[in-house]
Amino acid sequence: MNVRSFLCLAAAATFLSGCAATQTYAPEQAPEMAVVRDFTQFYRLGPSQGGGPDATLRVDARVKLLRKEMGYSLVQLDDGRTGYIANEDFAPAPPKPKPTPEPAESRSSSRSRNKPDSPRYQGDQVNDTPLPESPLSLDLNIGPEDVVPPAPTPQPTPTEPPKFRY
Repeated sequence: MNVRSFLCLAAAATFLSGCAATQTYAPEQAPEMAVVRDFTQFYRLGPSQGGGPDATLRVDARVKLLRKEMGYSLVQLDDGRTGYIANEDFAPAPPKPKPTPEPAESRSSSRSRNKPDSPRYQGDQVNDTPLPESPLSLDLNIGPEDVVPPAPTPQPTPTEPPKFRY
């Protein structure tokens, strides 16, 4: 083996050892991540797209990791959009807190503190109340022939001719 082939083999081994394997997940099984920096840039086509980021994400926004790559990873937002964010801008999301039901007595006491109970209408909701007849009722069947053009405004006549600079 000559020196040239040895150097090529060593360079290839060094290059391949520095590349991390790409991790790909199905959307249903993708791990949930949380954004750790405010105003994280979200790129729909990738970070080298022209025109800058398509959106910015707030801290603690939850995303699904679809494909982890070097530098930027493909994620899916809650609204279904997919795009790329920097790897250092997200971390595994903490589990969502389970909602705890309020005791009945605390709900009623908080409601009475915030606003007084008001009687509610229990009948059918009817939105077909006729408007009162008015002499100013409008006929909306207006055609172009019904529109009167405005009277022309008289233009003042100049008293002396305009002066031009040379």
